Amino acid sequence: MSPAPRFLTRFLARLQQWADAGWSNAVVLGWGLLQGCIFPGLADLFFLPLALARPERAYRLALVATAGTVIGSVLLYWLGAEALSVLEGPIARWLGFSPDAFTEYRARLAKFGAWAILASTMSPLSTKLTSIASGAIGVPFVAFAGALLAGRLTRTLALAWLVRHGGAQAVARWVRPANTTVDSAPPRAS
Repeated sequence: MSPAPRFLTRFLARLQQWADAGWSNAVVLGWGLLQGCIFPGLADLFFLPLALARPERAYRLALVATAGTVIGSVLLYWLGAEALSVLEGPIARWLGFSPDAFTEYRARLAKFGAWAILASTMSPLSTKLTSIASGAIGVPFVAFAGALLAGRLTRTLALAWLVRHGGAQAVARWVRPANTTVDSAPPRAS
């Protein structure tokens, strides 16, 4: 296995410092909340590197990341639900949707909408758009929240399991040769 570039070695050391500073839960929760309702990007942007830096905290960080993204997605669901009155009114008539078409579509989503939510949490589909659409179209909140929680927990706990059972050791093995062969000088204080 080729050694890791020096910047990755320094990056992992910095993540370990952050993880030890006591801010990892707040950072992971804050990013999960912001990513869940505002920013595009990976929900695991901070959770995964911080879990790799301190694998013994991987499961706790997974739960914190899940809480942040679920809270953000629920906010978007309620935003979409508020937009429903506008969608059912003049916009729907302008687009040619009748009240009966909305009722039929809601019934279909009540039956299958949770699967779309679950798929969006496990795939590159945008959970933000799915959350807004679920609220706007009228997916029942319990089905939405259950599918969202199940999908997010499955994803983050699976990643935490990978970190705890080999992922962190693989990163350490990859980074360690860079410390011993490429950089023989002692690390600089930051």
